[in-house]
Amino acid sequence: MTKIGIALVSMLFLSLAVVIKPVAGGATVVKVDPSLIEYYEDATGQQFTVAIKIVDVTNLYGFDIKFRWNTTFLEYVSDSVHVPWNATPAHDGVLYNPFIFNFTQVNATTGTYWIAYSSRYPAPSFNGSGTVFNMTFKVKQQPVQPQPDAYITLELYSTDLAARGGAPIPHTRENGTVILHALAARHDVVVVGVHPGKTIVGQGYSMQINVTLANQGDFTETFNATVYANTSAIQTKTLTLTSGNSTTITSTWNTTGFAKGNYTIWAYAWPMQNETDIINNNCTDGSVLITKVGDLGGGAPVAHFFQCDGIIDPSDTGLFIRCLRGTAPLDAMYLGDLGGGAPVAHFFQCDGLVDPSDTGLFIRCLRGQGPPDP
Repeated sequence: MTKIGIALVSMLFLSLAVVIKPVAGGATVVKVDPSLIEYYEDATGQQFTVAIKIVDVTNLYGFDIKFRWNTTFLEYVSDSVHVPWNATPAHDGVLYNPFIFNFTQVNATTGTYWIAYSSRYPAPSFNGSGTVFNMTFKVKQQPVQPQPDAYITLELYSTDLAARGGAPIPHTRENGTVILHALAARHDVVVVGVHPGKTIVGQGYSMQINVTLANQGDFTETFNATVYANTSAIQTKTLTLTSGNSTTITSTWNTTGFAKGNYTIWAYAWPMQNETDIINNNCTDGSVLITKVGDLGGGAPVAHFFQCDGIIDPSDTGLFIRCLRGTAPLDAMYLGDLGGGAPVAHFFQCDGLVDPSDTGLFIRCLRGQGPPDP
């Protein structure tokens, strides 16, 4: 018997003001209800609740119960004590007020729970069946083949019941079991996102496209990923990802030879052998406009960046000047970077700056002397 159990019995004796009654026989049970919880599908993240009950007891005046679980697979979420018997609207608890002693302690790290209560005079003894406490768990993980099924015991590893007067009440224990059936191992490579570095690009210029990929399967995979503009493959890369990891690859799209217009940017992770979930192998995210070099935007009476109209006119001049002065929005500054080089500036040799070299190039565009259409 635990120290608290000994103290419990002692206090029961001290609190008596009535004659001790005989203790019931061994039909009393302390049990976990339900006794079996079983998952065949992936239950990761799901929650379930069990009740710890005292069943068919006579003359109960106190208890000391210790309970534990496997923290590798189960995470403690919460508990609710059903003491006294009317602690919940259902009136499904045990024991009666007043109490001479009550104690609860949960350790979510080690996976243990300890609860002890003792009534005192003039409380009547408890007879019948009731819930001591409910406990809610969350499934942390489920085994994957070739790992075996996980059989988890919800264990009542110490239980003391005391009658009025302190005499121990004979009883049996019925633990609970949670079975997590091992899932079939699977292949699953995923395109998580596609992120073009620009929404507008001058015809013949290059831009970067970032693609995030993940391995959501159970094996280390080496696979190919292709980035597309409409139906044209921009680049294919081979990468290796371990299970549960992700990475971002960068592809450079040189728009030379592509006609002006809107292009849908998407990426495709080529399926692995025996991969069944292939819907997430494809991801489309946004479009890119290939426009005439020097076409920074348009609109009247006020010109706006990105509202390209396919012509180079005074609207674009005003927008270019804003880039040159550094007053353009940060996400539009790249539109004014038409090239670079010294002593003679060249289109396409972008240097990340908008300076006099770009001014000369823009004037050529304005005069119709920019790069010819392919």
